[in-house]
Amino acid sequence: MAEGSCDLDHLLSLSTDAASIKCTLHVAPTDSIKGLDVVALEAFLTSRDVLARYIDRDALQRLIDEIIETPKQEHSMVVATGEKAINGASATYTLVDSVQEQFDALAKRQDAVKKEGSNPAPPPPDQDDANSVNFYDQMAFVVVQRGDPIAQKTEGSMGTDGSDVFGATITAQDGKANDDVIDNSIIVNENGLCTAAVSGVLTATPLKISISETLEIRGDVDFQTGRITFPGSVTVNGGVKDHFSISADHDITIHGLVECAKIESLKNITLTRGMAGKDTGTLHCAGDLTARYLESTIGIVIGNAHIQSEITNSSINVRGKLNAEQAVIRGGKVLVSKEAVVNSIGSPQGVETTIAIGVLEELEVEIRAIDELSEKLQSQIKSMTTKKETYSASIAKPTASQIEEMMGMDFELQEYQSRLTQLSDARLVHQELLSNNTTQRLVVNKAIYAKSVLYLPGFRVEFKQDLVGESIIELGSVGQPSITFRGQTVPLGEHARVLTDETYLRVIEDAPAQKAAA
Repeated sequence: MAEGSCDLDHLLSLSTDAASIKCTLHVAPTDSIKGLDVVALEAFLTSRDVLARYIDRDALQRLIDEIIETPKQEHSMVVATGEKAINGASATYTLVDSVQEQFDALAKRQDAVKKEGSNPAPPPPDQDDANSVNFYDQMAFVVVQRGDPIAQKTEGSMGTDGSDVFGATITAQDGKANDDVIDNSIIVNENGLCTAAVSGVLTATPLKISISETLEIRGDVDFQTGRITFPGSVTVNGGVKDHFSISADHDITIHGLVECAKIESLKNITLTRGMAGKDTGTLHCAGDLTARYLESTIGIVIGNAHIQSEITNSSINVRGKLNAEQAVIRGGKVLVSKEAVVNSIGSPQGVETTIAIGVLEELEVEIRAIDELSEKLQSQIKSMTTKKETYSASIAKPTASQIEEMMGMDFELQEYQSRLTQLSDARLVHQELLSNNTTQRLVVNKAIYAKSVLYLPGFRVEFKQDLVGESIIELGSVGQPSITFRGQTVPLGEHARVLTDETYLRVIEDAPAQKAAA
């Protein structure tokens, strides 16, 4: 070292941050700056294994300038900077606009419900206010259909390694694929578009996007949920409040009380507690119905009905079997297309109760329409036949034009007759369907009480007195009502008033006659 020069080893020292990305040079106070320049500082740094490519010579010059200006003070400056590792970006999923708008609308609905309280009123039907929310109609869920676009996936990227000032590698992390954000209910195509693999309720959070084919409501169906229309199965752990509805393509299970509501399913309905419809509540079940009880309810069941306790003051149409061995039918009207097994009909207090067995109104309406058209055609045939006979009798020697006119009448008669034959064939088909899909059999385990009315195809049966005990009522092979009561089978007329009645068609007698005529 030249005389009067600085002792750099004693004057200079280094420090780094935790990752050794930034290197700081510290200069102690000195009386002499001889030999202290950028070259000397750079040589000191390289002697301490700092890579030359990371040394900031401009920073070294600024440090020298500061030292020259105030040599007797301590100085520090970042003089070398390594390369930070750049972590890769993880894959992201961004909801498509149409889906995001639905979630935004739900957030707005939730705020409005909180503001309105627990029992908000719906806006008037004529109210056209973009800021109003119909709490009955708007569901508190986002429901998607199979094939709907859900989100756009942006693929993750690889990380880029860095280096500290000494040349050691700083390992970067690659971006996460985040494949677990979605499940097999979502399909991702080669362009990153995510679509629904199934129809159902959509859940979308930063950590999970999925579709469930089953909608489960923890509490009641009310203002918090809105009316529900769902392509899968619905389970409600609570009940369904007045004026709300559930419509589902699959099974509906409701554990609480269904009030004056509308319940529709293309499959089965289970009402664990039952339904109190207040005379306007309705249910439509394309499959089987299972319920504890039905009160003041209007219902259609395409399959079988299983009732545990009672059907009270209701209008129920069951197109399959009615299984109600322990249930009471009290008040109202129950129609059953096939066999019905019940505990009792009516009540000891004489509540008027009507039940019809072995009837299928929809087919009967069509048959009656066919009969009405057939009657009109027969009238037209009779009228045209009379017209032709009268016209023919008035002509001694018909001209060519008169012959042509009579041929036209013959053609019209043939058209009428052809249509009449088609209607007759259609009636036979309908009656065969009616016969094959109905069973005229009623089993009563306990009693049929006075003021109960039973309809069988072609008959009205009025019970004037209580009939206590097990009884089986059916139409015999000759189409006449019979009853097996206390082990003895006799005509039903011995225990009730039996009247001929055309409310429901007597397919047992009519169908064979029609087939013979054909």
